[in-house]
Amino acid sequence: MPASTLRRAGRVLAMLAVMAPCLASADILLGHSGDLSGNSAALTKDYLRGMNAYFDEVNRRGGIRGEKIKLVSLDDGFMPDRTVQNTKALIDQEALALVGYRGTANLQKIIPLIQEAGIAEIGNTAGAKSLRDPYVEGMFHLRASTSDEIEAAVNHAWTVGITRIGAAYQDDPFGKEALEALNAALKKRGAAPVAVGPVPRGTVDVAKAVDLVAASAPQAVFYLGQSKPAAAVIKGLVAKGVRSQFFVLSVASGLHADLGEAASGVIVTQVVPYPFSERGQTVVREYQKVIAALPDGNFSFNSMEGFLNAKLMTAVLQKTQPPLTRAKVLATVKALHNEDLGGFSVSFGRQNNQGSRFVALTMIRKDGTFAR
Repeated sequence: MPASTLRRAGRVLAMLAVMAPCLASADILLGHSGDLSGNSAALTKDYLRGMNAYFDEVNRRGGIRGEKIKLVSLDDGFMPDRTVQNTKALIDQEALALVGYRGTANLQKIIPLIQEAGIAEIGNTAGAKSLRDPYVEGMFHLRASTSDEIEAAVNHAWTVGITRIGAAYQDDPFGKEALEALNAALKKRGAAPVAVGPVPRGTVDVAKAVDLVAASAPQAVFYLGQSKPAAAVIKGLVAKGVRSQFFVLSVASGLHADLGEAASGVIVTQVVPYPFSERGQTVVREYQKVIAALPDGNFSFNSMEGFLNAKLMTAVLQKTQPPLTRAKVLATVKALHNEDLGGFSVSFGRQNNQGSRFVALTMIRKDGTFAR
């Protein structure tokens, strides 16, 4: 047997050994696979912080009809093959549903698994069109699509007179679909990107992309991918004297952690409510109360999204008649219509797995906070 196969088998066995004591005490098991050790680990952990905070609060209040929720999270390092291994392990260990996965390529890999198992994957951080259109059975999205985010950003740029737009993109299914969405948004306005540069997935190898984009003297630059390479692209362009308006997507909300004060002025699209002030939204007030009680009580868009997804998952569990099964959970999600999570509404339906199309634009301040 090849050494690589033995290593993979060893990882799965180790995962199951770690999970075993957790599963014994869990009444309702939910599974998650995400990047806990790679370039997007900080964002994944922050998202999990929001999910776990809400589930812990639900459990403190008695759980779901007396049953406690247990979220088991496994590290895939942002590698699709490891996501497959993790998902198989979670399915084998009788997870009722899967929640909060990260990465378009990762999610694409698990579609056959979730469909064969009849298990729902509820909420994730991927906005790709290929996970929404055509309809993907078993996969349900809380967040707006990447196309929605890009359309909102391009519309803003056009409104303020920015028409020469360059782009660098994560060279994988997510980045390529985002680039298609950017091309479509610009074509609608009779334009096209002035330059486009690829960045290899999971790296900060941005030299080629920086050279291509810098040579075009763009008014604005979109980075279509995660925060670490986004930071590298912006650093590289600034070093070459490019002073364009920078735009990044919600998946790069943690840009300030990687770029520091140089992130000031970058526009970020967001797909969940502004978590820093309540403004009449019940879910934001609830989020702030729960998160503020944590040792790390910082508010963030990532933890807000995780919190919302946990609230959605909990609503599904509450609406599903016991005894809980994967099939019943799946049917409940499909039937959700105008589910009010506290000022944030989610709807699914027949051949529709897009729960929300909410998008708002924010700008990073020097201290890492967001203006809107």
